[in-house]
Amino acid sequence: MLDPTRAGEALAPELVVGVPAEPDRLAASESAQALQAALRAAYPSRPGVAVVLTGDPRGAAPPGEPLPPSSQEGDPPAVYTGSHDGLEAALPTLLELELTLGAPACALLEPMPRPADPAWIRQLLDPVLDGTFDLVAPAYARGRFDGVLVTGVVYPLTRALFGQRLRQPLGREVVVSRGLAERLIADGAWRSDPSSATADLWVIAKAAAHETRIAQVYLGPRTRPPPQPADVSQAVARVLGTVFQDMAQHAPRWQRVRGSRPVPTFGEAHLAGDPNPPPAPGPLVSAFGLGWQDLRALWGAVLPPQTMLALQRIPRDPPEAFRMPDAVWARVVYDFAVGWRVKIMDREQLLRSMTPLYLGWAASFVNEVGGLGRPETEARVERLCEAFEAEKPYLISRWRWPDRFTP
Repeated sequence: MLDPTRAGEALAPELVVGVPAEPDRLAASESAQALQAALRAAYPSRPGVAVVLTGDPRGAAPPGEPLPPSSQEGDPPAVYTGSHDGLEAALPTLLELELTLGAPACALLEPMPRPADPAWIRQLLDPVLDGTFDLVAPAYARGRFDGVLVTGVVYPLTRALFGQRLRQPLGREVVVSRGLAERLIADGAWRSDPSSATADLWVIAKAAAHETRIAQVYLGPRTRPPPQPADVSQAVARVLGTVFQDMAQHAPRWQRVRGSRPVPTFGEAHLAGDPNPPPAPGPLVSAFGLGWQDLRALWGAVLPPQTMLALQRIPRDPPEAFRMPDAVWARVVYDFAVGWRVKIMDREQLLRSMTPLYLGWAASFVNEVGGLGRPETEARVERLCEAFEAEKPYLISRWRWPDRFTP
């Protein structure tokens, strides 16, 4: 729990900013101190508080006791442990704190260096503070080949499901209104939903499924790039498991959604440079070919014959000629979602087996946009999303009557 003498700079703070303590508690403490100073500069007449959030009090300061002072000026931030356990407890812990203090808004921000100019924090928080929106997600400028799993799967899939064109639905930062926090905390899935292992996407899916007022804010390049997963199969299984879980939970809602619409967007979409050359397609195509050799029988239990035939016909030599049609890729993702739902096999095995297919799509994407600029690349992503939306009736039919489509 929180010591109100340290966390409450006023009896009724209007804003609570939380920084996850894990995996680097010292960095979280330093970041919270910097955010506290930014809050004072950005909102001199609106009291706010920045705290460190932890779901694992072992080896940490007792509740309410500050972390060791950092090199930055100012008081060390308060530590809040809340009632949740584990590395992903930061967001539900923050929402509890927002409701406890009666704050109209809270923000979960990663522990990374921030600009000295407080204008960026106003840009991020004002849409919720003025009561216009209930959830704001930041969108950072990325290189064309950063976050390819989001570009190729998460964005087009969540957009087709819920009809919201939220460009980075796996952003690890989010701003939430008190009204939305009340609805989320009242949902028992915080403790029981397996998808809460990636709480950011869980919240966005919850908000989108209930027609919450959502906005996104462009904040320019990330100060610190997100860590890249060492195991691609593990990343694919974790992310897709989360998305498919959300699909199952909100099926009555997304089956009624047709098409998509832009979400209100603030700030300018800065174009990130690509300091590195595009990935070589050869290793990606080889991974796809090896998957076809070793996993073809498994894929055949999930994918219908026409999709298997389409995959077989994709030329692999030379690797630069590899192209996976958008409609085929959309149906592959949809078929695996249905296979996950009906538990056609062990779910972890099913999701990991999709990795060579994903790498094949990535090879196709690299081949198509490697020589294009950022605007042309975004146009290409838009066509991919349109294909996912066009194939959604196929998903709905398979989801409702999976036995009729048994491969």
